[in-house]
Amino acid sequence: MSTYGQYCPVAKAAEVLGDRWTLLILRDMHIGALNFNDLHRGLPGISRSVLTQRLRKLERDGLIDRELDGRGRTERYGLTEAGSDLQEVLTSMSNWVSRWVMDDPTPAEMDPRLLMLWFSRVADLSTLGEERFVAQFDLSGPVALRSWIVLADGEVSLCFDDPCVNVDIWITANTGILYQVFTKRLTVAGAVSDDLIRIRGSQPLARSFLLLVSEMAPQYMIESASSTS
Repeated sequence: MSTYGQYCPVAKAAEVLGDRWTLLILRDMHIGALNFNDLHRGLPGISRSVLTQRLRKLERDGLIDRELDGRGRTERYGLTEAGSDLQEVLTSMSNWVSRWVMDDPTPAEMDPRLLMLWFSRVADLSTLGEERFVAQFDLSGPVALRSWIVLADGEVSLCFDDPCVNVDIWITANTGILYQVFTKRLTVAGAVSDDLIRIRGSQPLARSFLLLVSEMAPQYMIESASSTS
């Protein structure tokens, strides 16, 4: 393991968190990705071998732990107390980057599959009061995408292939617009009234769903107010 050879908290933090992908792994674990396949799915570009290496290091450093199944295989990962305590660090880092570093996303950074994955992870759809709920998204932009978010039997799933079930609401928008809603740079009401988001089906249910997603997005995935003033 490489070290900086300095007895300094910033140097030690860089040794623990400075490897490529490590902060993104922790980000995704904080929004509910707790098994290997879910983590791999939310990190386009990482190889399975590198993900395995990063998870092992995080475990050695005491930030995550593992639950094993009856055959001794890893069933899921979890954040330790030290790992959970990093939420404030991620929030502070996000606020600093939003204020001083980030511009509007480039077309290459607007990944509709990743955005829909975040949508499905942060939204507690049980609060909608629906036992079963299906939302179809038709996204335009550099990459067009059709996908479905499904609530059934208390579980939320994201489908990129037609689940062949009845749809309750249809939402059509540009991917960039949904990014702005997710990061609270654009309100749901404003986007709908300006015809930037089009809805078929129950308008109140669709608005409640989109508002729920934007309200529940973790603070470190939201643009700080100072970045948009």
